[in-house]
Amino acid sequence: DENDINDLASLEVYDPKTDTWENKAPLPQGLRGLTTAVLDNQLYVMGGESGDGFNPVLHDNVLVYNPETDLWQELNSKLPQPISVATAQTVNGVIYLIGGHTYGQDLNTVYYWPEKPLVSILPEPVILVPGIMGSFLNLNQWQIDPIFHTYDNLMEALIAAGYKENSLNEAEPTLFTFPYDWRQDNNLTANLLKQKIQQVKTLTGRDKVDIIAHSMGGLVARSYIQGSDYQNDIDQVIFLGTPHQGSLESYLKYEGGNGFFTTGEKLAKYLFQTEAATQGYFDLTDYIRVQVPTVEQMLPVFNYLKDKQPDNIWQLRAYPLNYPQNNYLENLNSPANIDLLKQRAKITNIIGDLGLNSTLNYLKVIADPDLKDNKWQSGYPENLDKNLDSLEMGNGDSTVPLKSAGGLIGVETIETANSDHTNLPTVMQKEIIKTLTGKEPADYFNNKLTSFIKKWLFFRVYSPVDFAVIAPDGSKIGKDFLNNTEINQIPDAFYSGFSGSAEFVLIPNPLDGPYKVEVQGVDNGGEYTLANSIIDGNIEISKEYSGAIAPAQQRDFTINYAASSENPLSDLEPMDTVPPVVVINKPVENDKYLHSDSLIIDYTATDDFSGLATTTITIDNQTVATTTIYLFDYSLGMHNLTITAIDKAGNQAQQQINFEVIANIDSTISDIEKIYELGWLKDQVYHKLLKDAFKLLKTEAKYLNQEQELTEKLIKKTGADSKLTDKQKQKLIEQYTKKLAELKQNRAKAINKNLDLIIKLLNKAKDKNQINQQGYDIILSDVNYLKENL
Repeated sequence: DENDINDLASLEVYDPKTDTWENKAPLPQGLRGLTTAVLDNQLYVMGGESGDGFNPVLHDNVLVYNPETDLWQELNSKLPQPISVATAQTVNGVIYLIGGHTYGQDLNTVYYWPEKPLVSILPEPVILVPGIMGSFLNLNQWQIDPIFHTYDNLMEALIAAGYKENSLNEAEPTLFTFPYDWRQDNNLTANLLKQKIQQVKTLTGRDKVDIIAHSMGGLVARSYIQGSDYQNDIDQVIFLGTPHQGSLESYLKYEGGNGFFTTGEKLAKYLFQTEAATQGYFDLTDYIRVQVPTVEQMLPVFNYLKDKQPDNIWQLRAYPLNYPQNNYLENLNSPANIDLLKQRAKITNIIGDLGLNSTLNYLKVIADPDLKDNKWQSGYPENLDKNLDSLEMGNGDSTVPLKSAGGLIGVETIETANSDHTNLPTVMQKEIIKTLTGKEPADYFNNKLTSFIKKWLFFRVYSPVDFAVIAPDGSKIGKDFLNNTEINQIPDAFYSGFSGSAEFVLIPNPLDGPYKVEVQGVDNGGEYTLANSIIDGNIEISKEYSGAIAPAQQRDFTINYAASSENPLSDLEPMDTVPPVVVINKPVENDKYLHSDSLIIDYTATDDFSGLATTTITIDNQTVATTTIYLFDYSLGMHNLTITAIDKAGNQAQQQINFEVIANIDSTISDIEKIYELGWLKDQVYHKLLKDAFKLLKTEAKYLNQEQELTEKLIKKTGADSKLTDKQKQKLIEQYTKKLAELKQNRAKAINKNLDLIIKLLNKAKDKNQINQQGYDIILSDVNYLKENL
């Protein structure tokens, strides 16, 4: 019965040597009347028909079978029309399709493909999924590794193998990237990967894609493939150094904010510190645990902690007891989910093994000696702050232990001893392309930065500022303050942009010389910090500058880098041209102070940019170390107070005030007491005589002053007396004025007479060596001043 036709989809291979048949991958559907040809060691099946005999369905598609991969692929281009039972021959790399029939019509046509032969097979679209630190936000778009360029060589190799990169706006693109925020939960990223795959399917018209997943990107891919929302749209996935069972370095970071050993990890540490400070975290461990859950999701799920026993033997602790438990990886690696992974996609697991001492495999831990913090809750690697002896090395790719990367059983595994973790995409590019296409390319690409960056200069700021860096050759990177845009004139350098939470600049293999940093205040201004680090292998040096800034205010700094110097990175030096501000509040100009007084100097010295380097107080060009000045040490008369402030940029400011030291009877008596206390006046009799003489003088001066004051009051009262005539007033005032003049004259004579007697007493004491020259000069100076001013 022609309606009862069973179209076969089978493919069987005969081996003449063994006289046996072997079943291979079947056709996507049963066909009859198909036409076959062989080209470039691949089998082509063209057209054919299926269905019942009266109303068959004729086909115009071309299927290609690769014996090496045992896979069928459908060509993107179709036959000119549906054809069944034709003949095909291959001549000079071109397939000729001859005759056949289509829907009851016999054909005499000959179709061939001289310009675009059938051998130009469009592969499944490929999506490259990077690992942690493999994507960064730039200009509000996620970009695949614009810093380390880990994937550039692989991308170039894929393009050379015939893939068309989507970002280059080529027709029929087949190569895509999936940059993402590697800080967020892998399950959330897996949902974004699902959306990305759907976009690629819509753009290319294909039902499935291939995935190349590096490092943690493999866990993202697994989360999607093994999840309940999987759309059966991945043909094959290639894992590159994926930590299927976790990585011990995650323990160090999750438990203690530690374990940043490689150059890339050190840069990650600075980036995390910048983000942590910006988001208000004072502890790096707290920031990682809360804001970077992917670190927790890469904690190992095997035995890796060793406890110290009383006999100093280290005993391996059984997971998960007293471990930070990783439910995420435990779920991914359950036997049922592993089976699901292998059922849903063809798996190729590429792993690296650099040898026995290449990769962290175990940690020797003790109880955390610091119980005040929340770190090392599952164990502190012994003496980690002093050495790395607690880190036990083993096989792996320098980051992922071999037991973790090779943790998928029953899948095709390719192992290399020639690559560390970071360089797997470059080193294994030929194996990757062969796995995808069935053909190993001849060319090998290693032109990009992955292997060549030895040093990094890392600038970063903590808000509220934006910044730009100018290299020694004048190239600039950072914010263009004038146009409010980004600028990058330094090859292979990276600027994070100024719209995100963390703002930083990375310069690979920096030039020697001075770097200028321009900082501008944003928002409301306030306290800010500018930091700079050089990472050169094991050398890691950081410099910081903190200050205050106003909105839109600009500050400039210089920092010098000299690779061969013992101290390759100088301090951040402010480019400050504004001097400090010095204000003397007390004394004020021409203030008078008694010789017995203490002068309290009240002043302020400020610098709102580079900060004060030194502040110096001088009196009469002599430096003083205190703001409390005992004037007994200074002579009577005018003195100069000078305060000089110099900021860290060398700018100088100076303020001066003149003040006078004077004497009265009480201050002179105080001087005599001080001179006697110091032993400058030796004889107690002279001490008493001099004091008594000045006390007597004080009494007499008081009496004379009172007489003068009484006479002055009489003059004033007489002038205001309305009962007196003007003539009477004039006469009385003349009498009182004459008396006042006589009183003043008598007062001066009396005071000078007393002071002369004091001088004689003073000279007598000196002649008898009862007072030294210094004490004598002080009292004599007081006496002479009183003669002129009392």
